[in-house]
Amino acid sequence: MTHGESAGTVRTTTRGAGWALRTAGLALGLAAVGAFVGGCDDASFGAYEDGDAAVGDTGGATTAPDSNAGTDTDAGGGGTSVAGGDATTGAGDDTGDSGASACPQADDFALTGAVAGTSYPAPTLSAYCTATEVVVESNGIPDFQFLQVTPNALTEQDWAWRFPRAPAPAAAPSAVPLVGPSGVAMDGLPIFGPTEAPRDGSRDPYLDGILDYCDGHTAPGGVYHFHARPDCLLEGLDGTPYLVLGYAFDGYPILAPWICDDPECVSVREVHSGWEQVEDTYGANITAAWDAHSYVGGTDLDECNGMTLPDGSYAYFATDTFPYFMGCYRGTPTANTIGGGGGGPPGGGGPPGGGQ
Repeated sequence: MTHGESAGTVRTTTRGAGWALRTAGLALGLAAVGAFVGGCDDASFGAYEDGDAAVGDTGGATTAPDSNAGTDTDAGGGGTSVAGGDATTGAGDDTGDSGASACPQADDFALTGAVAGTSYPAPTLSAYCTATEVVVESNGIPDFQFLQVTPNALTEQDWAWRFPRAPAPAAAPSAVPLVGPSGVAMDGLPIFGPTEAPRDGSRDPYLDGILDYCDGHTAPGGVYHFHARPDCLLEGLDGTPYLVLGYAFDGYPILAPWICDDPECVSVREVHSGWEQVEDTYGANITAAWDAHSYVGGTDLDECNGMTLPDGSYAYFATDTFPYFMGCYRGTPTANTIGGGGGGPPGGGGPPGGGQ
């Protein structure tokens, strides 16, 4: 490896049955803890503990594509470019014969085994831990069939996303970027927020119908990214509780929207965003999607679209409705944005922590 940092053992990994078993075990463990600490509906937050992340078997992407089309004017964003990175998939530091990983967050990253198409490079992915950070390296090629829905052709990238290995809550929430990446999905592709760069007709790309069947598209520079939950990676896993979909750049995990509803996890329920659309029409500026929505509460999730789990750790949830991923950062994010705006507008509108 030429990372210039100690990465432990890098393993070639694709998602398999072991991921589903690990997820099931975590769900039962969290549910058991919940029997003592009072359930999952606390909107407060705490530090995420290494090893609390769940994973699942996502298999190949065979979902039929939508016919949505449109243009994308996102600013291409990304992590620090690293030359000579490994072209392996998956990773993690092992602790030896015990089988327990010293870098459990890295174990949450893996490819489906599918490819974007015969005319594209194979997707590559590696993840490892330094003393203080988790590093996820990717060539930016989807691990599912790519269908171009914007004028921007898919281009190979050289990403090295970084986020804290041991996240902690900040003194106050801060805004997610208005454009550019705010996190990384489990296949190494960037996660963007619920807004587009300013252009009439594109404010919320999900509602505007300019995303592909996996709720992503390409920005200028050929940067593929997600704006909403990538359900094509979750085929056969609907309803799997505490399933890790990726990580925000403040280090907290992003989970699929299902949690255990009882101590034995016999019953599973979906969590929902507390944000609601309060304006029928969108303005023309880049903050339009945020201006049209307001956090009203009344659900499990706080304004950052997350909650404290039964074991005391904090996680975001990828919900069906706005803001789809994070509404704000609970922790302190690392600087992974290139060409993407950060923070909300001064005075009114914008994501929480950015001027509200």
